[in-house]
Amino acid sequence: MEFNYKQLEGQLEKVCSDVQKDFHKKFNSDIYISAGGSKLEAFINDLQKEFENTAVAFLSKHRLEKDTEAKRRVFNITKLYAKKCIEDFSKI
Repeated sequence: MEFNYKQLEGQLEKVCSDVQKDFHKKFNSDIYISAGGSKLEAFINDLQKEFENTAVAFLSKHRLEKDTEAKRRVFNITKLYAKKCIEDFSKI
């Protein structure tokens, strides 16, 4: 039986989109920008950790921890979403 990686990617993109929306709300509520640059650095670190945690949780939920192809795809997708999120916020 062949695993449907496209379906996996679609589900993960939804999860990553939700994480991005959550961080957008936090950023807009001045949690990170009230103290200047140090808060922005904390924002980027928190964002990266959240996307890493999302990837690990997603792999665990789908019991794919040992599937190297799934891990590669999951971490690539979460990395792209984290990068996009950081780029979006750097424009603000």
